[in-house]
Amino acid sequence: MFRVFLLLSLAMFFTGSAALLPANAQTRLVKTKPTVASMAAGETVLFDDKSCPAGMIAQYTKSQRKEEIGKKCVHLNGTR
Repeated sequence: MFRVFLLLSLAMFFTGSAALLPANAQTRLVKTKPTVASMAAGETVLFDDKSCPAGMIAQYTKSQRKEEIGKKCVHLNGTR
């Protein structure tokens, strides 16, 4: 009985922590330049605006609390 309780507790802990992650935690590639109105708070998207060096792409992230977008160049394969 204790073993079943322990397994259920662990399962709830691990699935509960995954549920706390924002639904938009994944970065997606978009075809049009992102604007403040087109993005949700905390959302991150990739857009090739041709301003980054070869092998890199622009990553736009909308601020959680302000109506502004940050931009940085990231490697295409996700590593630095």
